[in-house]
Amino acid sequence: MAALTALDAASTTERPAIAAALNANLPGFHVALSGPGVAARNGGQPVYFQDRLPTGVEIEAQDGDKRFSGSLHDGQKFELDAPTRRPGFPRFAIITLGFVAVSLFIFSLWAALSLTRPLTNFANAAESFGLDSVPAQLPETGPEEVRKATRAFNRMQRRIAEMASQRTRMLTSVSHDLRTPITRMRLRAEFIESSDAKAKLLRDLDQMEAMVRGCLDYLRGGFQQEVVALDLASLLQAVVDQFGDVGADARYDGVDHLNVLGSPDDLERAFSNLLDNAVKYGKSPEVRLLENDEAAVVEIVDRGPGIPQEKRESMLEPFERGDLGASSNANEGFGLGLAIARAIVEAHGGRLTLDERTGGGLIARVSLAKAEFETKRNKLSK
Repeated sequence: MAALTALDAASTTERPAIAAALNANLPGFHVALSGPGVAARNGGQPVYFQDRLPTGVEIEAQDGDKRFSGSLHDGQKFELDAPTRRPGFPRFAIITLGFVAVSLFIFSLWAALSLTRPLTNFANAAESFGLDSVPAQLPETGPEEVRKATRAFNRMQRRIAEMASQRTRMLTSVSHDLRTPITRMRLRAEFIESSDAKAKLLRDLDQMEAMVRGCLDYLRGGFQQEVVALDLASLLQAVVDQFGDVGADARYDGVDHLNVLGSPDDLERAFSNLLDNAVKYGKSPEVRLLENDEAAVVEIVDRGPGIPQEKRESMLEPFERGDLGASSNANEGFGLGLAIARAIVEAHGGRLTLDERTGGGLIARVSLAKAEFETKRNKLSK
């Protein structure tokens, strides 16, 4: 249309030169002029540079839309060969758009992974952070903001671990050193003539020694011996028998054999603490051993007053007691039994929870991973 508009606007003497220039510079384009120009048949002036042909210009397609012929406004004939554009996007445009789309997808995926991976590692480290092991330092990767947060988190881990280590060493030293004066006081109490004063002093010393022993057990926590394979059913039966020997009405009900990995002394102390609470505050406690596909589950069930739901989590903290109105008798404990049990269970990779028993009472539930000895032997034999 632009070529025809230019030809129609030119004079008859200029049109051959314009046609030659168009033919030379437009690939696939050829226009031929024939016949002299005459006055416009409709008598009107041509309208140029619009989105349509000028007034008076006629054109028609020939040979399947490959060749065109017609006349300009003054009647001069022309024949036109021009490349036709197929409808739709050109092939190179489709390829370009596809390449851009794939590039944007790959870049977006890379950007998302580079951002989410450090954040995921950051969240996992915060979730697994504990005071029972040396904290692992996170690699400082990702965007600048994530690197700053990771750097601050690593510093925080180190400071907390150092503070906890110093506190534990100090309390362990104090608790251990207290045993020496307690022992001296016990020896001196033996020389007191008054039986009443002697009994009261010895009772106070027993209370102090029990508190020191409980603090040491809690501060030690975790594994104190090498981890070995043990039969959890036999260990629980032995704990129940010990309480039965001192007159406690406790019984065992569970599978005959179930293997776990752990420290026998630590696990025995944990289950003894749980059963001791059940004997003190409940009636006829029962120790059950169950198993599912992944874990060994121990339930210490009593028929006592139980613990309100809002207080169960706090009862697992050290020095928390449910008998707020109880006297300071040494036999009633210091609120360390459940805390020690939870520390030992968690050090074994397990979990301790307190739940309500149907009909009244409390269920202390311990979950421990089972040991797959057969699988390990098969792997070693290959």
